[in-house]
Amino acid sequence: MSAADLSGVALGYEPPVEQARREGRIWIEAGGSHVLRALGAGFKSALLAAVLDLRPRGDARVVILGAEMGALDARSREAVRAQVAFLPADGGLISNLNGWENIALPLGFHAPRQLRDAAPRVYALLEPFAPDVRALLARLPEEMTPYERVLTSYARMRLGRPRLVLAEDLPRGLGAAERQRAGGFAAAYLADCPEGTFVRLEDGAQGTDEAD
Repeated sequence: MSAADLSGVALGYEPPVEQARREGRIWIEAGGSHVLRALGAGFKSALLAAVLDLRPRGDARVVILGAEMGALDARSREAVRAQVAFLPADGGLISNLNGWENIALPLGFHAPRQLRDAAPRVYALLEPFAPDVRALLARLPEEMTPYERVLTSYARMRLGRPRLVLAEDLPRGLGAAERQRAGGFAAAYLADCPEGTFVRLEDGAQGTDEAD
């Protein structure tokens, strides 16, 4: 497939041949919200490693945002890395930083001049999903509920305005209201980044779906 043919692909993953025969491949067009269901543990681990490392392993193939990762040099991969985000089920927060510090840290590292105007945007991102934003931002991860840890990670991701988001399944034990609120993450992201692609890795029937 030529570079022109790949231009509309947000995420492509073809595992090594034997694994591909057993479990298939991932091929997701750019734009919208998508769901990957019932990935085997090994397949999911290999997929996430390939996306986060931005390079294929063995004879696997990885396409991210229209680019063949195996054909890119280190500088080009770093340019792609800035446009990809991952939302782990546990939030992936730094334990000794509070909510605000966890959200602001990547921005302070990559674009420190933007920190001055970040607080209003963080509040705007969190208010539709959190009853008390100020209290959430002051908490350490150990003081947060599982939903609050995921929400904090979501706000951190949104500040970076990535073009591709991979989100793990929500942690178990969330209440119905929390799951409903979290279900709006993809729509809010796409309303702000209409050119983006949001991919949810969920339990359920085998397959790849486009979400509503």
